[in-house]
Amino acid sequence: MWFKRFIFKILFVSFCTVLNAQYSEVGVFGGASNFIGDVGNYSIHVPQGYAAGLFFRYNFDRHWALRAQINYGYIRNADSLSNWPSRVNRNLHFESPIWEGAIIAEFNFLEYEPGTKHNHTPYILGGFGIFSFNPRADYQGETYDLQELGTEGQGTSANPDGFYPLASSFFLFGFGYKFAIGRFTSLGIESTFRSTNTDYLDDVSGLYADPDVIAARNGAVAAALSDRSLTQSDKEGVLRGNPANNDWYVFTGITIQFMFDELYEKCASFVDR
Repeated sequence: MWFKRFIFKILFVSFCTVLNAQYSEVGVFGGASNFIGDVGNYSIHVPQGYAAGLFFRYNFDRHWALRAQINYGYIRNADSLSNWPSRVNRNLHFESPIWEGAIIAEFNFLEYEPGTKHNHTPYILGGFGIFSFNPRADYQGETYDLQELGTEGQGTSANPDGFYPLASSFFLFGFGYKFAIGRFTSLGIESTFRSTNTDYLDDVSGLYADPDVIAARNGAVAAALSDRSLTQSDKEGVLRGNPANNDWYVFTGITIQFMFDELYEKCASFVDR
């Protein structure tokens, strides 16, 4: 009997040792958002929106982890903020809510585990996800959903491509730095960049369509929102955006995460007996 108990204790201690290298965390994220696309500033700029989320992270060891995350964000931009005269004259603007889910792999450059001497590290991350969006714009005191208005002639003879979907996918990469503030708690700061598979986050991609055709099919508001240029001219068939490049958005902010500790405490109490 004592031999079986001895073997069981050896196996259990070994199991606990593995658990000390493999642990789970739950966390929250909050910060700001940037949009990089056809409308507004193109380079990295002062954030115009916000973002928040929840995540679960499984740490395989002190270097590698896998994270599942859901976020809500709000992105916006305006041509009036651009340094490009052509965009300023085009005078478009938009805003859009974002719901997303992602699977993300992380790599810590230094060994990391809260509650040990390995209590800080820079890290990189990469993954993929899916998201929904719905670009909107203000006109004469009202806010309109742009996709259903067909501002590039969608739904008319002027644009055979039809309406774009309001959901897509993305590839994600980013970097951050995290540090422990207690036995079970860590803080981090990170930026994550999303290369999306749509060019319509801002409702802009293709050519100007005949405003009379748009008005006949989708109404006067649709025609007015299709061309808000400061200098009016006949733009039918002229590029309204750049269909060669898809849109990007960026979330930058603070994370706080908490380790699960119940199983560790059980292991520790068993080994000490």
